[in-house]
Amino acid sequence: MSSLNIIVLAAGNSTRLKSEKTKVLHPICGRPMLDYVLAAAKSLKPKSIALVLGHGRESVVEHLKVQGAHKNFLKLAHQKERRGTAHAAMTGLKALGSISGRVLILSGDVPLIETATLRALLRITGKKALGLVTALLPDPQHYGRILRDETGRIYGIVEEKNANAAQRQINEINAGIYCVQADFLKASLKKIRANAKTKEFYLTDLVSLAIQSDRDVAAHSLSNPHEIMGANTRAELAFLNLYAQDLLVGNHLAHGVGMQDPDGVYVDFGVKIGADSYLGSGVQLLGNTRIGTGCTIEPGCILHDSVLGNGVTVKAYSYLESCQVKARATLGPFARVRPDSVIGEGAKVGNFVELKKTHLGAGAKANHLSYLGDTKVGRGANIGAGTITCNYDGWHKFVTVIGDDAFIGSDTQLIAPVQVGKGAYVASGTTVTKRVPPGALAVSRVPQRNVADWARKKNLRNKKKPRAK
Repeated sequence: MSSLNIIVLAAGNSTRLKSEKTKVLHPICGRPMLDYVLAAAKSLKPKSIALVLGHGRESVVEHLKVQGAHKNFLKLAHQKERRGTAHAAMTGLKALGSISGRVLILSGDVPLIETATLRALLRITGKKALGLVTALLPDPQHYGRILRDETGRIYGIVEEKNANAAQRQINEINAGIYCVQADFLKASLKKIRANAKTKEFYLTDLVSLAIQSDRDVAAHSLSNPHEIMGANTRAELAFLNLYAQDLLVGNHLAHGVGMQDPDGVYVDFGVKIGADSYLGSGVQLLGNTRIGTGCTIEPGCILHDSVLGNGVTVKAYSYLESCQVKARATLGPFARVRPDSVIGEGAKVGNFVELKKTHLGAGAKANHLSYLGDTKVGRGANIGAGTITCNYDGWHKFVTVIGDDAFIGSDTQLIAPVQVGKGAYVASGTTVTKRVPPGALAVSRVPQRNVADWARKKNLRNKKKPRAK
């Protein structure tokens, strides 16, 4: 098998998307379009990959650095002037250097192309000079049309803006994905001339050049044309998201995930969900979220970059971000768990509780109306309603430590940094400003004073309210 090199064309701008962000970084199900294409390319184990960049080049390079896929994985090429697809391919070819074998040319804004399709294209091309992907579309608007003779042999491709009325009626379109013998590509790119109307150099001219040199052109026709969908407008981007989402949701259903309303669930690419977990309507699972087996996520919950153990229940309208929830814990409804929080095994976080950078020990409970920030809560501890940790003095954040089996009464304020020892009690309404020893009771209250007959003497009930003027 001859060696394989790949060129990914990703120099397009976002004019019709009306966006400052370069097109290939627009996400499909939480993942930039370019990442899908690069993953498909890498799966073919090529000798090298050239990524041709133009508009928004710096942002793409920065994204690749974050992903750990910079120059050690790709050869970056800069198309300073946008002069068509053939000019872009020439730019990529120069970046590849001295190569032989076959060159696969992909589009960075066609994210759903499957590895199986690319392998089929490589197989059908074989030693032929050129192979390409085609598809039949009911509405082929904006795509180049495949021209065939009476025997079915491909003899050309015409871009829609250059097509005549009869050619625009053709439904077989060019997907913009090519497999080309390196020697033929090198020689042909030098022969391509600028289009008379657009002044651009088109890769589609490779077909006519192959025919002129009496070399065969192979075509792999897709049974599923959705694979080659691009996104030039916001409407097309939204449709691409919906289609990709249907694929993701269908895959999770096939692997044993229950859903109240599959059309009402949103799952990012890369999210993992264990079998027998159940998602309510309106659930959103974003980023690198991981859900264990047998979990229940009730309606309206949003989980972002969070990890749930087995048997976790997240009740309705809770929001979890960059946190870890261990097995059989229960959260919500209306709970908010902020980054770097860890909820221990079997712990409970109730309604209108907010946790920030807090570790809640196994079996601990914070059942309602509390805020715990920068807090370490021991196993089996109980946090009463209305408890808050005062962790910020306007300049610095401080830590509160609550020991195992401690009991924090309702309406307690813990002024960090402070510690409550193992098994200690804090009476309701207490403001804790210093360490509470293990097993001790902390109380800080103003003594209650009752004034007899105060209401009668004030005659508050019979006192007339002043008229509003």
